[in-house]
Amino acid sequence: MAQQYTAVVPSPLGLIGILAGPEGLKRLDYLDQAPQRLVTSGLAARVSAQLQAYFDGRREDFILDLDLQGTDFQLTVWQALLAIPHGETLTYGEVAKKIGSSARAIGGACRANPVPVIVPCHRVLGKNSIGGYAGHESGEMVDRKSWLLRHEQGDAQ
Repeated sequence: MAQQYTAVVPSPLGLIGILAGPEGLKRLDYLDQAPQRLVTSGLAARVSAQLQAYFDGRREDFILDLDLQGTDFQLTVWQALLAIPHGETLTYGEVAKKIGSSARAIGGACRANPVPVIVPCHRVLGKNSIGGYAGHESGEMVDRKSWLLRHEQGDAQ
């Protein structure tokens, strides 16, 4: 059965599917096409509005309840990512050092991030490269990461 989203937001990165539940935002997914069925919620409208403001350059931080499902380690990494300020970056190794882990493990937690953009895994770079994004080492997903980084520097078109 296809994922039922609570909202779909157009963005410079393509369509973003929002899945919000009673406890908070659960996931954001990049979509190839809009789903046929949407389930509406008040939280989804807030997420949509905040994403739109972010993409329009009117918002740098998100104020949303999150209902993230992951291991204790993943939750720790995602909290560390939320502490990276808008427009700044850290390497996987720097994040690892902050929480006492390894760069590879940080990459795995970033790959599993259920709410990209909101939990800014795009702000985490490789030691000598942009690094991957959402489990991809090249292609459209890494292009999205590059766009997000440029956007936060005021350079995206």
